[in-house]
Amino acid sequence: MKATLSGAKLGSVIVSSSLTAAIIGLSSSSAFAAQFITIKTTGTLSGTIELPRNNPNFNNSITRIDTDDTGTYYRNLGTKNNPNYVPVYKSDYFQVGTRSDGSLHYFVDFKGIPFVSFDGVLTSPILTGGELTPFVYQGQLPGTTFQGVVQDEFNFIKAFYTGTVTDPDTKKQYQGTFEINGYGERYSNRNGGLTPTVFDFQSDIPGSPTITSLTLTNIPLVNLNIKVPIPVNETSIPEPASILGTLIAAAFGTILKRKRLTDE
Repeated sequence: MKATLSGAKLGSVIVSSSLTAAIIGLSSSSAFAAQFITIKTTGTLSGTIELPRNNPNFNNSITRIDTDDTGTYYRNLGTKNNPNYVPVYKSDYFQVGTRSDGSLHYFVDFKGIPFVSFDGVLTSPILTGGELTPFVYQGQLPGTTFQGVVQDEFNFIKAFYTGTVTDPDTKKQYQGTFEINGYGERYSNRNGGLTPTVFDFQSDIPGSPTITSLTLTNIPLVNLNIKVPIPVNETSIPEPASILGTLIAAAFGTILKRKRLTDE
């Protein structure tokens, strides 16, 4: 009898622990999980970009640009079939290399330019009713409205927009603060001159660049990625009441079964 009663008590303890664990598990995991979608669009950017005051150095990333034998780079403003090459930049620091076939090629190496802005303005057809929200760059520069780097293209690395985003495909609107990144045209594209490049900063190596800031006025960003958080209902998780009812029924079933065995 004692053994049977002890067994019944032990069964109750196990069921109680299971119920507690189930309840704790439900309370610690929300029925909603944050997921993200990325909405792609275009836009324009304005504001002054400058080297970060906490690290005012041109970075170690290198952009190599092919030139002619005078160190001049040309951009094709025409088409592939009807080219119209115009000089864009001439460097005194061009180098000569040898290709695998023995022919010579000329190039210039440029340092990349990290930048921040404290007065940035971003516009886009799908962004409304808001503005860029300042953040702290590398934990040291509060008030930063966007950051980026100029390499072979203008890289808009990070910004936060508080307002409304409209998905152009579904027309659904989202309100809140959204992280954004993107880029401008490459230097070699026809419209490459509309966004800052290493040419604008004159960062050819081993020269000593003196340009540390530029003012942007509605420069085009050919790609913008807007990260939108989406709450998704995890319907695969049973309702707490359903779990609780199932566990209680199983517990009482076990106790009653053991009681019948004891009575017999």
